[in-house]
Amino acid sequence: MYDFKTFAQMNLDLLFKGFQRMPSPGEEVFADTFLLQLGGGPQVCSLVLDKLGCRVQLGTFLGDDDLSNISRTLLNQYGFHNVTNFPVDHPEPVVVTCVFSFDNDRAFLSHNTHVYESLLSGQVVYDFLSDAKITFAPVGHPDVTKRLHDAGVRIVYDRGWSDDLSIDDMKDFLPFVDVFAPNDKEAMKISGTNKPEDALRYLARYTKHPVITLGKGGCAYFDDGAVQYLPAIDDFHAVDTTGAGDNFMAGVIFGMARGDSIRECLSLGNLFAGKSTTAIGCYGAEITQELIDQYK
Repeated sequence: MYDFKTFAQMNLDLLFKGFQRMPSPGEEVFADTFLLQLGGGPQVCSLVLDKLGCRVQLGTFLGDDDLSNISRTLLNQYGFHNVTNFPVDHPEPVVVTCVFSFDNDRAFLSHNTHVYESLLSGQVVYDFLSDAKITFAPVGHPDVTKRLHDAGVRIVYDRGWSDDLSIDDMKDFLPFVDVFAPNDKEAMKISGTNKPEDALRYLARYTKHPVITLGKGGCAYFDDGAVQYLPAIDDFHAVDTTGAGDNFMAGVIFGMARGDSIRECLSLGNLFAGKSTTAIGCYGAEITQELIDQYK
């Protein structure tokens, strides 16, 4: 059995850092730093957990195009080989994102042709994920999410931002999700509220363990009928917050795989997220067992 399996779009990040301002139309602005790296999403959890010795498998979508071949090269350079490719009828399945890294936040410009596991049959998706202890809720397959839950697979979910975020898109499968972890902006958009604690109470109507990530504020979660808080670990000097949310989920999943309590899982999430901000990109700061042991 695998500790963790997931589907994920393959993501490439073009990271720009150290620029004075964004250009206006017709202008050119230079950045001090540019990096081409693998990007974020659930694939971060697979790569981070693999480095920590977990048994993982990533299902993704790669074609014969140049961007897919660059992704293969970067995966090999990272030392990650636990990939199952699901061919789809699309010439450019890879998501490409320009990441503009400011001192306190980031902005993104992406090209996404929306090649998800939703293009595969429910049975194919279920067969791939059913031998995992933990998985992300598969995109476009609420029925499979329920089947996996009923079979004893633990489900995590992190929706990500879109302008049309709504509880209506999630309420059919959120009851089968063990940990749902949007950030504060996403949670307030979904719930139609103005405060993270109000958003948590709203989401608790639909799912067992709603969690809201709060950036420098750590995270908040709903447990035993009350809103609880876990502060961020302040030992880290943040250089770039790209991928912090994805690394947070990797920490949570690592704790779940060990059988930790929800609070212990979220503490690991804060640790992984904090460490990830000390280098540029999703994978620049390596998370090791030694680091985990240091913060027991």
